[in-house]
Amino acid sequence: MQNLKQLTSLWTNKLFNLYSEREVRNILLLVLEDIFGFNRSALLVSKEIALSDDQLNQLDQISSRLQTGEPVQYLIGFTYFDDLKIEVAPGVLIPRPETEELVSWIMESAREHTNLKVEDWCTGSGCIALAIKNRRRDFEIFGLDVSEEALLIARSNARKLNLNIEFEFGNALDIDERKSVDLIVSNPPYIPWIEKEQMHMNVTGFEPDLALFVPDEDPLLFYRAIAEYAVQHLNNGGYLFFELHENYSLETKAMVESLGFDPVEVRKDLQGKERMLKAKWTVR
Repeated sequence: MQNLKQLTSLWTNKLFNLYSEREVRNILLLVLEDIFGFNRSALLVSKEIALSDDQLNQLDQISSRLQTGEPVQYLIGFTYFDDLKIEVAPGVLIPRPETEELVSWIMESAREHTNLKVEDWCTGSGCIALAIKNRRRDFEIFGLDVSEEALLIARSNARKLNLNIEFEFGNALDIDERKSVDLIVSNPPYIPWIEKEQMHMNVTGFEPDLALFVPDEDPLLFYRAIAEYAVQHLNNGGYLFFELHENYSLETKAMVESLGFDPVEVRKDLQGKERMLKAKWTVR
């Protein structure tokens, strides 16, 4: 039998070019807990972990798939986001921790409001919409995406979590006329194609290009389209929230300000990167 430290060392040797030892340990804990049913607290203190031959073989197969760069979230079929278990698959972007920070900012800003109507553009797995609805059941929330595959997963997540959200087809670059809303949020594609070669293979080789990349010559493409839509559809005093590309935060802020939003605030994430924007709309 082996203990967690020995298994971590074994996997680190296999995955050293992809993950740090700390990341390997977290992945291993996730696999042992959620695939094999072990108790995480017990794993952390146990001197030995009793694994059957079948489980050892399965662990070997999993580590081999991880060596190809396949994200563990796709391998096990889910991730955790804002304390919710979110289904993911190669057709949707894997939710990131910094997006949880955006949700927290939205909740902080909406604390004094009730019964808000919210749209989440480029919703993907639906993680933002689901997290908001889970915290505020009084909000009416719509999640929109151009990917039918993503919408299937988002709807599945809503059913499993028993959260009432309307997930609909919506192309952020060609938006049909819709009713007015109180809050619009989006984590849209924002990475120029030129940056792809610098990115980690477990992103570029597996996550959908549709959810990641924008033309090199127009990195604000989605931000501009959604902000212009917000001008026409936000109620007086409504808010626009974006997750940002850190290299284009000031450009995005200036663009949003030029449309008449005031005030416009950019906030840093826990890593010190300018990754979030909040803008207020006042009807003139």
